Amino acid sequence: MTSPKKAGARPPSQRSGGVLAKHLEMAVLIDAQSRSLEAQFRAITGRYATVNSISPGSPYFAGYQRNAVAGNLRNYNETEAEVGMPLWLPGQRDALAATVTTGLFEVEERLALRRLEVAGVLRNAWWNAQRAARDVSVARSRVETARDIGADMTRRVELGESPQTDALLAKNETLGAETELAQAEGALKVAQVNYVALTGGAPPDGVLESVRPAIDIEEHPALRTPRAALVRARAQAELVDATPIDNPEIGIFGRQEHNDQYATDRSLDPLEPITNQRTDATTVGVRIRIPIPTEGRNEPRRAEALAEMDRATAEYERAKRMVLAEIKASRESLAAAQRAASLANSRLTVANEQFELSRKAFKLGELSAFDLYRVRQIQLDAQRMQANAAIAVGTAISRLNQAQGYAP
Repeated sequence: MTSPKKAGARPPSQRSGGVLAKHLEMAVLIDAQSRSLEAQFRAITGRYATVNSISPGSPYFAGYQRNAVAGNLRNYNETEAEVGMPLWLPGQRDALAATVTTGLFEVEERLALRRLEVAGVLRNAWWNAQRAARDVSVARSRVETARDIGADMTRRVELGESPQTDALLAKNETLGAETELAQAEGALKVAQVNYVALTGGAPPDGVLESVRPAIDIEEHPALRTPRAALVRARAQAELVDATPIDNPEIGIFGRQEHNDQYATDRSLDPLEPITNQRTDATTVGVRIRIPIPTEGRNEPRRAEALAEMDRATAEYERAKRMVLAEIKASRESLAAAQRAASLANSRLTVANEQFELSRKAFKLGELSAFDLYRVRQIQLDAQRMQANAAIAVGTAISRLNQAQGYAP
């Protein structure tokens, strides 16, 4: 009996994915649940030793020794030895092999599903790090602009062109920008550390992924797993049907016995001596033990197997509903994120132009410092919104790929 393909093997079409594929391989290697499933795969594989055995259980050796200590049998001695083993029932071996094969297949599908789950965790951690990096970029731009405006304010105050309050306003903005940058840099370091912990050393650099083409819904790992569980449950039910009784046993035994028999007829000759007639015998035989089937034994097993099939069927139907709904929601989310990103880009373009005009107006004395910072705040809001929208698009792409069951 040969075992199925190696645990965790994936079709060639799923072995590419750039940064995500490389980092996912690293993450799966150190994932505790994945390693546990691989150990379970090896444990189930060990059951092929039973399938390939001549007996479903362990052969046995038995024996006993008996001696008469009282009665009219003098020096009676009996010794018996027996060897035997359980026997396969008709069809039981093939049914057991089917449970091993389907059990291995189920573990393979659970490994694929776990890989998809790890990919989801990795995607979330990736975009958390990218969002933190965008926040740092916006905060750093804010600091640079605040310092530039602050230097201009200080010069104007020193020349007497602006009041001291303008210099204080500029200083306040600069300190606020530097505080935001320090917080953003701290958040970025935390996000990077979390990502590195998932991958075992790889940082969240590069380009993650693009939208993947849709796959056949039946090939989704979240559906393949309960379907494999259903196949395994059916095989288990067939094993129950093939095992209506405990395994019969057959044994071959040998017995050796002897005793001393003393005989005489004193009625004929009172003086006749007592004679010893030693008897002994050697016996060889076959012993068979066949249990009787009962409803008390079989009905609970049969009911449990059918209940497992019903549970697997219900789980498959529930998973299919959830997968279809998640794919639909992810597509809607991506479309909305793309529309929002387009609007955010347009708003940032307008805000940048508005800020440049306001700076020129401020230098010409046509705009107060307070109004300049109000326009600058509008530009900052537009920058943050544009950064968040760009991250939202990338996150939506990853969620759609995740919903479609793509794990490179």
